[in-house]
Amino acid sequence: MHATSVMKLLSCLALCAACSLPRAGPLQSKVLRLAFSVAESGFDPARIDDSYSHSVTVHIFESLYAYDYLAVPVKVRPLTAAAMPEHSPDFRVWTIRLQPGIFFTDDRAFQGRKRELVAEDYVYSFKRYADPAVNSPHWSGILDLGITGLSALRQRALDTKKPFEYDREIVGLKALDRYTLQFRLDDARPRLAQSLIGGFRGAVAREVVEAHGGSIMEHPVGTGPFKLGQWRRSSLIVLERNPHFRDVAYDAEPAADDVAGQAVLSRLKGRKLPMVDRVEISIIDADQPRWLTFLGGKIDQLEVPPEFIPLAVPNGRLAPYLEQRGIAARVVLSQFVSYVYFNMNDPLVGGYTPEKVALRRAVSLGMDVDRQIRILRGGQAIPAQSPISANVSGYEGSFRSENSEFNRAKAKALLDLYGYVDRNGDGWRERPDGSPLILKIGSDSSQSSRQNDELMRSDLKAIGLQVVFHIAQWPEHLKAAHVGSLMMWQLGYGVVKPDGLDSLERLYGPAAGGSNLSRFNLPAMNLLYERMLGMPDGPEREALFVEAKRLAVAYMPEKTTVHRMFTYLNQPWLVGYRPKPFQTGWYHMIDLDPEVVSVAARGR
Repeated sequence: MHATSVMKLLSCLALCAACSLPRAGPLQSKVLRLAFSVAESGFDPARIDDSYSHSVTVHIFESLYAYDYLAVPVKVRPLTAAAMPEHSPDFRVWTIRLQPGIFFTDDRAFQGRKRELVAEDYVYSFKRYADPAVNSPHWSGILDLGITGLSALRQRALDTKKPFEYDREIVGLKALDRYTLQFRLDDARPRLAQSLIGGFRGAVAREVVEAHGGSIMEHPVGTGPFKLGQWRRSSLIVLERNPHFRDVAYDAEPAADDVAGQAVLSRLKGRKLPMVDRVEISIIDADQPRWLTFLGGKIDQLEVPPEFIPLAVPNGRLAPYLEQRGIAARVVLSQFVSYVYFNMNDPLVGGYTPEKVALRRAVSLGMDVDRQIRILRGGQAIPAQSPISANVSGYEGSFRSENSEFNRAKAKALLDLYGYVDRNGDGWRERPDGSPLILKIGSDSSQSSRQNDELMRSDLKAIGLQVVFHIAQWPEHLKAAHVGSLMMWQLGYGVVKPDGLDSLERLYGPAAGGSNLSRFNLPAMNLLYERMLGMPDGPEREALFVEAKRLAVAYMPEKTTVHRMFTYLNQPWLVGYRPKPFQTGWYHMIDLDPEVVSVAARGR
């Protein structure tokens, strides 16, 4: 073992012995303590586009539907809806009835009155995605739904350069009465309910948006189990129990043979939600402090940083010193992928001509993903063969492609063939016209990113390509990516529903600037995507996924590196925590055991 690893191990073990579960005394109120590794961007469902902010908004704003907390495979169940949606035989008309008696948290915009959630709130919330002034990164996903008249309403605002007409009625989105919402779609959408789930689809109140205007990102007002209590940007997020949250009892449907899930259900069924009073989220971007904070008992749940996997789960088993403390571990093959995108509008790496495709393919072939998994991820990932996430339709474990291939000889041959050669003898290749060839890649200052950057720099240097990394914080890069000013960026992407088309949205032309950060716009890919939107699940649709994957690998607008595996640890007093794909919210679904906390405190 490397000397620095030995020192880390000794320091961690010393800390374990010294602090031994040091959460303070019996609980006066139940406070769930967590840590994010990356800063949030804000809390407006229509504007955010990152999983960290979504982890917060999903507990403040409520969508019509949610995924059952314990069911595997996923199961859709009503959230603010009174029942599952009714639809016409052709899947083009969907009618949803809301539960009455759901209220927003207090806000000055309501002028002292108790404000009930009604169908019109969802009409307004969905129209916000179409408002050019909102500039929602989710517009492409809403556009995919084909809500009749919504795109035309957006175009009217663009053409007239006037404010978006929220009061103009459209055929495709109506409140039939106070509690009944109806969607009319241009084409069949058999999986519509999946698109109505999560913190990106939560209902906002029009009065609040209009009252707070430009500050709406920091002023979330929803109907969920929590409200925003405090926010220090990029430092601390505090959620407090929503005093107006309706009576909701814990319920779930684990599989009959899911012993652990059945045990959780038995213990918590019927409990009023939320079971904790407060959630405190610290932003700790450095891996070691976050790891040590968990070991010190100061946070209740941790996604183990890759470099600490050998200390947490050596050889795939929970370390004895953690097991003795009652800490539990769970490894999940997630729906998240890591990928490097190429800006297809960039004059160096973009374009569809053979020499531009060759450059991108050479970069892909020159990246040693197995080494990245071993060194950076502690073995907690599998190489990706295509952009399609695991655990979704269109994903095949047996599918193989060049996307995962590491072959420096082939990479060099491609570069040579298309004129990317070293003309001046400085060791770096130039463009075919002789001008400098420098790849500019977005990155950040975190330890894990620095390690990743060095591996990528080493890999690409080995094939003669020079790399410069632009360092900035995540929110800054995200803004730049949306406007198309980054040449390349490596990031993660997690789909929010079990339809593989969510993954392909990254490569769908009309989604450019939204989820499609590469701005890839290939007519053949767009056609496949649009055909699959209206098709029911089945072999014919799966065959189209194969075609789409082959196109993605052939043109290489992104190098999808890995399917990410996450190892989660939780403290012994955290009751009911069950990480799984498509989990859209869990802070309200867990409890803290005061007896275990008290025992831990006495054991210090």
